[in-house]
Amino acid sequence: MPLRRRLWAIVFALFGLLTATLFNGLGVAEFTEMFFKRSVFRIRGVQETDARIVIAGIDDVTINMLEGVGIYYPFPRTVHAELIRKLTDAGAKIVVFDILFSTEPWDISEDEDLRDAIIYARESGTTVVLSEAIQLGTVEVGLRGDIESLEDSTNTILEAKPVTAIVNTAPKLSYKEKETAIVPLESSNHYSQATQVYRLLLRERGEDFDADPFAYGITEIGDTGHGDFLINYAGPDGTIPQFNLALFFPEYLEQSFEDEEEEGEKALDESQSASELVEEEEKALDLSQFSGAIVFVGSVAKADNDYFMTPFDEMFGVETNAQALSTLLTGSFIHVTERRLAIALVVLLALLAWAFAVNMRPLPSFVAFTIVLLAYETLIVLAFTKGNLLMPFTYPSVTFFFSFFFSLSFRVLTEEAEKRRIRSTFGRYVAPDVVKEIIDRPELADLGGVERDVALLFSDIRNYSTLSEKTDPHQTVEFLNRFLTEVSDVIMSNGGFVDKFMGDGVMAIFGAPVPRENPAEDAVRTALQVAELVIDRMDEIVRDLPVPHFRVGVGIHYGTVVMGNVGSSRRMDYTCIGDVVNVASRLESETKTFGTAILISQEVHEHIGEGFSCEHLGAVKVKGRAEPVEVYKVLHPRGDEVTDIKDYLPGGPKFPGGSATPDEAPAGP
Repeated sequence: MPLRRRLWAIVFALFGLLTATLFNGLGVAEFTEMFFKRSVFRIRGVQETDARIVIAGIDDVTINMLEGVGIYYPFPRTVHAELIRKLTDAGAKIVVFDILFSTEPWDISEDEDLRDAIIYARESGTTVVLSEAIQLGTVEVGLRGDIESLEDSTNTILEAKPVTAIVNTAPKLSYKEKETAIVPLESSNHYSQATQVYRLLLRERGEDFDADPFAYGITEIGDTGHGDFLINYAGPDGTIPQFNLALFFPEYLEQSFEDEEEEGEKALDESQSASELVEEEEKALDLSQFSGAIVFVGSVAKADNDYFMTPFDEMFGVETNAQALSTLLTGSFIHVTERRLAIALVVLLALLAWAFAVNMRPLPSFVAFTIVLLAYETLIVLAFTKGNLLMPFTYPSVTFFFSFFFSLSFRVLTEEAEKRRIRSTFGRYVAPDVVKEIIDRPELADLGGVERDVALLFSDIRNYSTLSEKTDPHQTVEFLNRFLTEVSDVIMSNGGFVDKFMGDGVMAIFGAPVPRENPAEDAVRTALQVAELVIDRMDEIVRDLPVPHFRVGVGIHYGTVVMGNVGSSRRMDYTCIGDVVNVASRLESETKTFGTAILISQEVHEHIGEGFSCEHLGAVKVKGRAEPVEVYKVLHPRGDEVTDIKDYLPGGPKFPGGSATPDEAPAGP
């Protein structure tokens, strides 16, 4: 492809990049990126979580069961206080409540009981983490904004000085992929549940907190630079071991079971009755298994709508918090490609798309485009599944597509215009297979001018002016059309290019625009066939026309010419120029001097080998050339009847108006 068109193709590729950028900025990318993340998480499959993390879930069965014994939801804080004591006695390390205790109870003793349970736990080596909710005002980059309100536990509960952590205040059913790890307030930071628990464990290991390990810009936990980190979900809902909260209260289960037997027909739940829970508790729940555990307590009841969308579909908020903690504890942090690298990748793919479109044919370029696109998608999938590296999906892929599409469209449009130009230039003068080859390889017919070694053939009807005296213009045109059609077919069948018609004469080129193995042989073969067809098809050529029989003269020379468009800005023709043209034309004229149909030069004779019969006639001085030309006449296998034209020259017996009788010089039938 010419340099100018390559540069234009780059412009189209950059236009594709701009289109991809606009597409990426319209918000569509959010959905495609979400789809990609869902896909790679599912491809990777379920991963191991930190074995210490468990969930005590308040589900619909628990709610129905406790209602059966007069304990209604939301449960009294005495129930949570009792749960803390049970877990503390079991040796749990940390108990995290994904529940707000910010409203004052009807009975202050409930808060006092919870306060005392927290103190009991701390004195026994178990840490209780309570939730606090914040409402953010105007938020700047990095979540450094104004906190409009902070909703904490009641004053009575805070007397126990519990550890607190913020709960996610994002709209329910929104897509949760990040954990808001830190929210600064004046001179202190507020931490999410996962981050706060992680800090407690670090402190237990003696980590230095003089420099806060969760300051902005931290990279050790896969931080994005905005006080948050991507949650590496290990699997769908239920991946973190869950225990029904009711199982921690077998005494309530037994009471509910007795009440069920008394009432006879009461069903606590369609899928699980109190008796079934009792059986499950007797078989599975052993409080000693919670020794050293980190227990998240929260709602897993559909009625609360406390769930979010994640790469593994819906997941309750308490489990998203537990999965965030597992990400920190297992060190399976998701790293994001740096912005500069992502931009470089986008530009590289745009240039690669351009290179495919301008340097390869459409079908191979499309195959290459498909292979590279699949390779990139495979790369980013493997980068995540094998290395937890999250590379951009939408922007590079869309850029690659649009850049390739626009570059290829530009090439197809310009090539179609080029094909139309080639067909208009060569379609009527060369064989269809030659036109196809030129279209497939346009460089063969460089219209700007290129040197080629060719054989030039000039053909002319002997004494045509005398022959046309007895015909009117319409008959002359009809005669020439018949004859030149026959001659053109012979030329094209031998791979020649009909350069131009000059009245009754023809100029043909062999070896250009498409190179031939031996253009000299093709030209001589054509000359013999033209001389032969004049005899064999004479009656058909001159039928119904007052044209006598005639002969042709052919001159052929071989050498180097310059091929290209020649003419003015208003009219140009694809032709050749050079000394070869002059010599071939002069040899055609000399056929009248020697009375033979075909004359070739020494250069042609040297290239045709022994496949043709030739006779050396000597050196001839041609007009316009200082040195004489060695000339040969070509003999036809059928003899002189084909190549001898003396009788059809002026003064010959078969020359119109000569000494021959009418029978010897017949007109057309």
